Amino acid sequence: MKKFILPTVITFLSICFLLADPGTMYSYSTIEQLRPTEKDVPAGFRFGLIPDFAKSLLKDNPWKLDRPAIKKLAHRIYPGGEQSRISDIHMTIIANSKKPYGDDIVCYIFLFRDSRSAAEEVKKLNDFTGYNSDRAVVLHKKNIAVYLHVDSVKDFPAMKDLSEKILKRMESL
Repeated sequence: MKKFILPTVITFLSICFLLADPGTMYSYSTIEQLRPTEKDVPAGFRFGLIPDFAKSLLKDNPWKLDRPAIKKLAHRIYPGGEQSRISDIHMTIIANSKKPYGDDIVCYIFLFRDSRSAAEEVKKLNDFTGYNSDRAVVLHKKNIAVYLHVDSVKDFPAMKDLSEKILKRMESL
């Protein structure tokens, strides 16, 4: 009887730790709450159009990337991006209204598989953004990160306004 007590206690404690705080990780529904909407698009901009040559990879805009797109783009979005640590990516391309096929502002929302993956990948995002701080912003909370970047520094104020709207939504989670 005594030899069953220790394994039972260990099993019970393991279950308690796993179930202790189920709210610590976000799910895809969180991305839906954070993603830019048409109301968030700055004046003079619009959701960008996907050119025909890219439609085999990027199906729509805004779009939740499918697994093949995540595999192909993760390391291209930021150096060292590890697709196996990413559960979902939502991408929104915002283009100047005069050039709808452009990618003047791009917003990626990453949902990482777990908190350890999030910590490691957010560090990479922050390191990359540090070298491009006049063109990129990273926001993160738990296992979710928002990465916004602009092609031109002149569009940074518009992206900054968008990032502030997303940050307010993130803080209310």
